[in-house]
Amino acid sequence: MTTVSIIHYTGATERTQSVLVSLATDASRAGADVTVIDIGRTTFIHQGFPPTKLVKTLGHTVFDQAFSLILQQSGVRLVGLTFSERAVKITQRDRKALDQALESELLTYFRLDHIPDSREAQGLESALRKAMCDTYDSLFALWSKTPPDRVIIPNGRTSRQKAARLVAERLGLEVLLYENGRATPRSYYLGKTQPHDRIASQEEILGGFPLPKGRTLKEKAETWLADRMAISGGTNDFSRGWESPSLEGSPTSDTPTAVFFPSSFDEFRAFGPMWSIDNWGSQFEAFDLMMNILEDKGVGLVLRLHPNLGSKSRKYFLRETQEVLALQAKHPGLTIHWHNQPANSYDLIRKATYVIVERSTIGLEASVMGKPVWVTQATQWDMIADIRQVLKPADITPTTMDLWKPSPVGAQKFVSYWMAQEHPLHRDWQSWASWNPEHPPMRMKLAQLAIRNSLLHKFRLLRLEVAKWQNHRFVPPGR
Repeated sequence: MTTVSIIHYTGATERTQSVLVSLATDASRAGADVTVIDIGRTTFIHQGFPPTKLVKTLGHTVFDQAFSLILQQSGVRLVGLTFSERAVKITQRDRKALDQALESELLTYFRLDHIPDSREAQGLESALRKAMCDTYDSLFALWSKTPPDRVIIPNGRTSRQKAARLVAERLGLEVLLYENGRATPRSYYLGKTQPHDRIASQEEILGGFPLPKGRTLKEKAETWLADRMAISGGTNDFSRGWESPSLEGSPTSDTPTAVFFPSSFDEFRAFGPMWSIDNWGSQFEAFDLMMNILEDKGVGLVLRLHPNLGSKSRKYFLRETQEVLALQAKHPGLTIHWHNQPANSYDLIRKATYVIVERSTIGLEASVMGKPVWVTQATQWDMIADIRQVLKPADITPTTMDLWKPSPVGAQKFVSYWMAQEHPLHRDWQSWASWNPEHPPMRMKLAQLAIRNSLLHKFRLLRLEVAKWQNHRFVPPGR
């Protein structure tokens, strides 16, 4: 019988418990002997549900025994990670990979494109480093003594996830990675590549990953696109506040239009060097050069800001809006749809002649729709889809900006690759609580402050909620 160890801790994915019990249940049903190893003891920043008594006071319920009971009913063991003293010296190669994972985690936490030079950042780095090394040592001791046949790890990017992956690889164990589903509603991903490893995932496709062909391939991509476009219940949460898509599929005038889609934040800096292949100081630097050429061609210019811009820190938001306003000053004819406006991005694509993105998934969607797409940075699909990549000023010329008739097949293959690795969830948030943690009411957001965390972290959560409120109320000059 195949033995499987699944690494788990609350907050590893947005839908941690639903994903974990679905994954563990599927492995058990397939005949494996499954153990879930909870590494929560090495957690420094705690997530999950607020204390049960407080939740009840606020008129809600947490089903705090459901998780362990469901695993038990599925024949899955749930064990806590036992701490071990230093069992082995961390190799230089592993140390370098762990340092990179730690930097990635800090960038994600601070929601900035750099790690601040502050006492808070230094203290957090020290605490996370200890937790990372404790996880490495404890798992090495455990798996050296009783090695499983297969290890399944959440994502594999952040520090403790990376520690688990490196230990498993060092011991020669088979490794799979799991994460929230990316392509289909209510699903989880299970595969051999880290979800944000743009090179490994695309090489897997180019290496002969089994995919449908012809009409079936096209239909799968169209199903994915329909789920993305859905105003409610789809896989693009940002579309909830958008206008309903129009049935018109062609431009409303004879004037060609270029639609620019910036990313909300360069969070991909947190995903490692493979994502830093461009020479732009700012995404708007590239857009500016392209706009100059397109204006000379008589093309109308539209900028659609990412809705997720509103969830960023106030400092970052203000810096970003100033760059947008400076871009508009250079190009007075530029139409801007701000982050808090309901313009439907898919309608903008349908009516666009040119689609330009930094690296947003909207570029993949536009490629599936058969639109010519230019990207200014590394993307998840840049080796597969029929796009043009412009990574430095010298790449942008009048010839570069000429239209071509792209093939959607590459984008369809990438979408189908995503879909092929997803499995349905057997549980949803209703199994764990009386409210949806992904869209909590304000009183439950505030209740999160009762979870055991540092005062600095709690203050950061409060400050972020205030920033979101301020960002959402933003009104550009002249409106």
